[in-house]
Amino acid sequence: MVEEGAPAPVSRPPQPGGSSRLLDPALAAVADARGRMLREEVATLVAVLDWCAAHEVSEAEASVHTMTPGLQLGGPGCPWVSEFDTHDLACVLGRSPDSCAVYVGNALELRHRLPRLWARVVALQVPVWKAFRIAEQTQQLPPAGAAEVDRALAPTAHTCTFAQVDRTVASALATHGPEEVERRRLAALEHRRFDVHLDHVRSIDGTVEVTGTLDLADAVDLDTAVAGVAAQLGELGCHESWDARRALAVGEIARAQLALDLETTTGRGVTVYAHLRSDSDVVETTGSTITTEQLAAWCRHPGTTVTVTPVVDLPGGDPTAAQALAEQVAAWLAADVHIKRVIDLTADLTSSGYTPSPRLAEQVDLRDQRCVFPHCNRRRTDRDHIQPHDSGGQTRSSNLARLCRAHHRAKTHSPWTYSNSDPACSSGTPPPARGTPSTAPPNPDHRAPHPAHHRCAGQSSRPICRTDPSVKD
Repeated sequence: MVEEGAPAPVSRPPQPGGSSRLLDPALAAVADARGRMLREEVATLVAVLDWCAAHEVSEAEASVHTMTPGLQLGGPGCPWVSEFDTHDLACVLGRSPDSCAVYVGNALELRHRLPRLWARVVALQVPVWKAFRIAEQTQQLPPAGAAEVDRALAPTAHTCTFAQVDRTVASALATHGPEEVERRRLAALEHRRFDVHLDHVRSIDGTVEVTGTLDLADAVDLDTAVAGVAAQLGELGCHESWDARRALAVGEIARAQLALDLETTTGRGVTVYAHLRSDSDVVETTGSTITTEQLAAWCRHPGTTVTVTPVVDLPGGDPTAAQALAEQVAAWLAADVHIKRVIDLTADLTSSGYTPSPRLAEQVDLRDQRCVFPHCNRRRTDRDHIQPHDSGGQTRSSNLARLCRAHHRAKTHSPWTYSNSDPACSSGTPPPARGTPSTAPPNPDHRAPHPAHHRCAGQSSRPICRTDPSVKD
């Protein structure tokens, strides 16, 4: 018999067999497939929890051994797991590190703090995704609050709405943690932010999302300013819609603000990379596909500074041909263009000292484009010496790769190692460094994204755009 509030014992999911009553064989096959999927999801969840139990660390160990820390991924009271071991789990699950951490946190929360809901998940009465949606919300609650939500929602979890979940969690937080509610209200003032998502340019149209959390007074002032400039644009003859004029107004306000500082250069700066390849020539400058017209509009905007960098992607590529391609691009743009020297992605450039030269850094950034760890897609990265510099590793192309901060730490302080493959390969894509853990091999099919992935289908020489301010030395 299970004690009140104690985690339900791990059991294997039952075998639903309702599909046999369906007269339509095709529909019965769908029902059988869905039943197998639900059982496999629960089986995976149980296996992950078994893995967590095998890699549990105490809070004391996590605080003492700071170079091999533990993570408390669930709410208060959930066990801690080894941070670096989660990288192995992420590879096996085929998830990014962030996605794996969220999955493990929800699994631990469900198993250890929501026993009633856990029992219904194991019995295939509540789908895993629905239980995770509740577990994600309850991680912010103290143990008594999580227990209250479990009692309230477990019986109806299979039918409750997200709004009901949010209301129940908010009520539990107000009841069991009023001081936490006030703390969060004050902390929210420190979490105001304004983000322009330049690393997620929308395909084809060249637009980006802008999000932010502002103080109410600042938000009102911003809205008033944007509305005022949008109205002025309409009076000056702009025939765009009101929403489009508001979007244009933000750029006008930004450029006007820059113009107030006489030492600040106004206008845009656009770097265009002209890639010479055997199959097609590609022009890029933002990492996402946009039209030739959009690229030309950016580059021909008054005050814009344009730099064209020719890039050779394949071993044995002709630098002269790459330079000629860059000159063709510059002529097509019909703008004031500066053409830089050719960057050969297959060349093994070197730099003296620890910090790579700007040219070497740009080559590594163009070659790898994001963290080279298996399944990791983070674009905010460090340039890492594969063989540590203080152990004799040189600062050169073959010994540098991009790693996000989490995997940089894992490589430095855990058994994970990696090496750089031979840059010459049949596909013509310089392969990134590959990770090799001590316990589980990485996905051998993983490659860092390459500019070829951004080509427009059926239009091999159509210009596309890339900017990447996310790399740190």
